[in-house]
Amino acid sequence: MGILGLNASILSSHDCINLEILHTAGSVWLEGDVVSAISLAEAAATARCRRGSEHCTALASLQLALLLTNLRCIDEAKRAVRQATEVVDDPAIDAVTALVRAKIALCEGDIDGAGKLCDAGMVVANDPRLASWASIGNTVRAIAAMRRGELAAMIHHANQLKDDVLFGRDVLFGRRDTFPWDSPAWLVVQILEAEKGWEVAVPLARGLFESESSARGLLLSEPAAASFLVRILLRAGDRESAQRGRRCAAALSADNPDIRAITAAALHLDALVEEDVSLLQQAATASRDAWTRASMNEDIGDLLSANYGDFRQACTHYDTAMHSYADAGSPRDSSRVRSKLRRHDTSKAAARFWPSSRIPMLTDTEYAVAELVAGGLTNAEVAGKMFLSRHTVAFHLRKIFQKVGAKSRIELAVMWKQLVGQDITTSM
Repeated sequence: MGILGLNASILSSHDCINLEILHTAGSVWLEGDVVSAISLAEAAATARCRRGSEHCTALASLQLALLLTNLRCIDEAKRAVRQATEVVDDPAIDAVTALVRAKIALCEGDIDGAGKLCDAGMVVANDPRLASWASIGNTVRAIAAMRRGELAAMIHHANQLKDDVLFGRDVLFGRRDTFPWDSPAWLVVQILEAEKGWEVAVPLARGLFESESSARGLLLSEPAAASFLVRILLRAGDRESAQRGRRCAAALSADNPDIRAITAAALHLDALVEEDVSLLQQAATASRDAWTRASMNEDIGDLLSANYGDFRQACTHYDTAMHSYADAGSPRDSSRVRSKLRRHDTSKAAARFWPSSRIPMLTDTEYAVAELVAGGLTNAEVAGKMFLSRHTVAFHLRKIFQKVGAKSRIELAVMWKQLVGQDITTSM
């Protein structure tokens, strides 16, 4: 028996009907028939294993939840999770369930909640037979770190994902099997762009659109990621590759007209290639995902600013994107849009974006700098998060030291919780 108490026979047999149906669902999924893939995954989640194991049914329900989460069918995904927990009561299933819930929480913008669920579920990493599920936790943690702008943590968790494959920790049901809706290929490109710049990510972005099957796999594993790749390709002047991605998205949308995430992704790519604001607005209306809608509003702002010179309307969309990114748990993206507002200097929203200071002696900007420094960030990292120069961060930090009586970064970190706590107590 493994550390989680799950009987080895449950995961090691090759005659599991749930697994067979899921593999059929995966094949249909890769062919682009999403509705049929969902139907098959639902059948796998209700089928009774030939060996009478309820664990297989529960794990199949959790795979269904992952598939639905990728398509942003969040309510349906939550029902599949509940179904898994109702089928069997086992610590192993509880741990896997926590990881699936973490991915759902991430999609809902609850970054903190996703982190806590990952902490609870990553115990599966200690059991080789359940290690494929740990990659879900590493994916969630990498995305969360990227959206927070925590570069070192993002790279660490990305390396953990690579190790999952390198050391054979991508097994499932006791076999070296994964399902296509779990692919993190798109994440590799985003992490590379965040770490080394968009120019370095261009060849990988081009590669993902080289064939119809790879483009389709990308669009299905994370529909919103396609727009990120197309932006990079257009920026590099590679319209041919961008058009390939666009054509694949259009075909996939035509084959699955009732899947809103795919329809929105196809509209988004059309709008980016054609530089069409009205199409972007339609895509934003069709999208179910808060982060994706924020991305679309940012794109609208970029087009209005660059192509039409309509800075006032551009800033309206930037303001919406900035706050929507924050609501989706992505301060890194919020800060990027905030910098665009600052450049246009036509909206006071950018200046108001950082939370109001909870310490009366500090300005809002000083409070934001102090909180980040107290959290262990360097001046360079604070500058990157807030889109300020290092010189400006150093200036604010000197002011902060003077006002709170700290003599060093370490002293500020030690006293920070007490400073904030005292202020909360005083204001109650």
